[in-house]
Amino acid sequence: MRQAFEEGKPIHSIYGPDADLSEEISEILDGFNTDEALRQLIAWNEKIYIRSFRTDEERLLAAVGESSLRQELPGGLLKILRESQGPPLSGVDIAKAAIATFHTGALKAYRSYLDYLNRPPQWAGRAREIEFVRSLGFSEEWAGEPNRRRDPYIEVDGPFSLKKLHPYQRSVVDNVRNLIRSNGVLGPKRGMVSMPTGSGKTRVAVQSIVEAIRGNEYKGGVLWVADRDELCEQAVEAWREVWASEGAQAKRLRISRMWEGHDVDLQSSEMHVIVASIQTLKRRIQKEENEFIKDFGLVVFDEAHRSVAPSFISVMEEIGLTRRRRSDEPILIGLTATPYRGRDQSETRRLVNQYSNNRLDAGAFASDHPELVIRELQDMRVLARADHATITGGDFSLNQQQLQEARNLPWLPRSVENRIAEDTDRTQRIIKEYFNRIEPDWPTLIVATSVEHSKTLAALLTVRGVKARAVSGETDGNYTENLTGS
Repeated sequence: MRQAFEEGKPIHSIYGPDADLSEEISEILDGFNTDEALRQLIAWNEKIYIRSFRTDEERLLAAVGESSLRQELPGGLLKILRESQGPPLSGVDIAKAAIATFHTGALKAYRSYLDYLNRPPQWAGRAREIEFVRSLGFSEEWAGEPNRRRDPYIEVDGPFSLKKLHPYQRSVVDNVRNLIRSNGVLGPKRGMVSMPTGSGKTRVAVQSIVEAIRGNEYKGGVLWVADRDELCEQAVEAWREVWASEGAQAKRLRISRMWEGHDVDLQSSEMHVIVASIQTLKRRIQKEENEFIKDFGLVVFDEAHRSVAPSFISVMEEIGLTRRRRSDEPILIGLTATPYRGRDQSETRRLVNQYSNNRLDAGAFASDHPELVIRELQDMRVLARADHATITGGDFSLNQQQLQEARNLPWLPRSVENRIAEDTDRTQRIIKEYFNRIEPDWPTLIVATSVEHSKTLAALLTVRGVKARAVSGETDGNYTENLTGS
């Protein structure tokens, strides 16, 4: 190996891309005075070899090796590809499957296998990452996306035109304003808005508070709490739009982000909305510089059906919302599309009691039955009607423990989900139905059984020429912001 290296021959061109060269490299290192210098030379030698290939698939195969490529691919994907292609999959076929699964994120997905090339520690689209991927013959898109953080706050001026509220939304806005205006004098200081997804819960809640501020019915800070970053950003956008359209004349509102590592830099409740993730708020509410938040007179919990969880309860207690209602506690508004906790009636009672059994959407619809509410919204063309068809699934039997879990929880046990995801016949039927029913230019959302299943489906669609990406809680935020097709 030493002779091959000194003669300038690519090491892996002799030993093969899957060879374990650790012992051979150690032998070479023993003969050099500077270990790091030799590592750099070995990496340089290997990069020349990888760069010599013509296609991205061949370069990825040379850099990672077939067995390592297989390690990170969904098992169901390889099984379906083997069945559909007939002959055994070649190394290039495996590399194509890896690119179909991870796209230009493939080098990042396999970065742990690239240490021998002196890879960069991060994969954030910076100069070092770009230089590295180019040295292997890949375009700079393979270097990842820069980690762009949002500004810690925005300040909003007007005007901004919004659609007129629907009558049912106007009804809920009036109910919420009455709660704020009363501030516990004529009724409870807590209430819940339950409206189906897509019917405008966030707009209604923000509109109510903005109108109350504009009408001098409320003065003070607003704390808006959600359990996911995307819900927090959705709230920021709603506040920006509604304030610019409906806010108090000539008054500027500050909207602070308290997630993604942001700190609130303005310790004031005057014309101030703080949008916080429950995780960040729980960590920081006890810090001295954030004590002022406890003086905010209005709190909104998005996804209120989660607010009986311990993390929410502890935060509620920190800001003065206890089981025993107090006259000086802040106004509490909960937003949810699911005013119940799975199939647990005791949890449902706790949730209802937490918001004083006060439904602020009462009277907004002709019926309180969820299905009839959705039908009413469909008749108003607020919600779409589904063109429904059933795809043949599979037969899966559950053991006693799994049956008990399914009875106690509103979802299937993870072990059953995995079995469903591994059913390759079912997966192939999904792909077949996609091509039978979906037009080429239709944006499409496929809800997969698991993260691995979503990767399998996206890869199979990509192989057949459809721009598809798997998105999950593991997906980088910058990637999802740039996703324009599915």
